[in-house]
Amino acid sequence: MPAMGSSRTADTAADEEEAAGAKTEDADAAADEEAGEASESEPEADGDSGDAHGATALTTDDADEGVGGEPVETARGGLSSVAAGAAAVVGAGLGLASLTGTWLSDLMSSRQEVIGQIDAQTATPAEQLATIYGTPWHTTALFNGFFALAAIVVTGAALVIPAVSRNDEESPTWVRAVAFGGLALGTIGLVIAAVMWFDVFTELPAIPEA
Repeated sequence: MPAMGSSRTADTAADEEEAAGAKTEDADAAADEEAGEASESEPEADGDSGDAHGATALTTDDADEGVGGEPVETARGGLSSVAAGAAAVVGAGLGLASLTGTWLSDLMSSRQEVIGQIDAQTATPAEQLATIYGTPWHTTALFNGFFALAAIVVTGAALVIPAVSRNDEESPTWVRAVAFGGLALGTIGLVIAAVMWFDVFTELPAIPEA
């Protein structure tokens, strides 16, 4: 009987050792599986990070583009070219008007002529010439000079706008040609207006003494 009891005890101990070994193997297998899952999740996380970085870069690139996919700098350069072209055309028109005269200068000259006729009723012959002829003449010269000066300023702005723009884009050839043409017309008109104002070549008529 004692031998049988010790045999059962030995069998029980062996079974317990086997159960403990099986539990240890199961624990090791579970640990290996967790480690494998963790290593698989790392590339996915790196992929998500890469996607996020790519999305950020794409957003930055989109921000650098304007409406219609054009870069912001290109849009600004186009705007400066449009402004320069408009200024050149307007300046050329003002320069031509300073040479040919405008309805405004004709209107003001006629007004001064009427005022001179009214004042001439009680004036001397020399004063009548000055008020009827001289004042309207000078009024025309004054308004033509204003248009000539405006032409010089506007055409000068047309030539300066592209130079001071951020992208340093050169204005188109036609813009510069029109701007220089308007500048020349304005300069000539200003010179003629000054000659008329100071009576350089066209003095007032003088009444001969009796």
